[in-house]
Amino acid sequence: MKKIRFVWKSTCTTCRDARSFLRKDLGAELDERDYARVPLSRAELKELFAGRDPRDFLNPRSPAFKAMGLAGKSLTVEQAFALMVKEPNLIKRPIVVAGREMIAGFDRERLRTALK
Repeated sequence: MKKIRFVWKSTCTTCRDARSFLRKDLGAELDERDYARVPLSRAELKELFAGRDPRDFLNPRSPAFKAMGLAGKSLTVEQAFALMVKEPNLIKRPIVVAGREMIAGFDRERLRTALK
């Protein structure tokens, strides 16, 4: 089993459920980063999302997203990075990186497929 990258928030129930599923059900070895405890820098976010649009990883259902009035706004890539650094709760979670595959959120089937 390959080691996979797991970027999560330890106080998030969905993240804890995904972590348990990956470790117990799929036997995955996780390289974990709890971004609530150790925030991601702009450089780390750029490396994490390399080749992907970070705007796809903003969570529109987040209370922070709504409170900041971001619904319907067009953001640049740089604005998305700046918002994620300033308010990590805007990042969809958890993020699982397995090889070239990146999965945001807890999707059991996609995780099973990515870890085969």
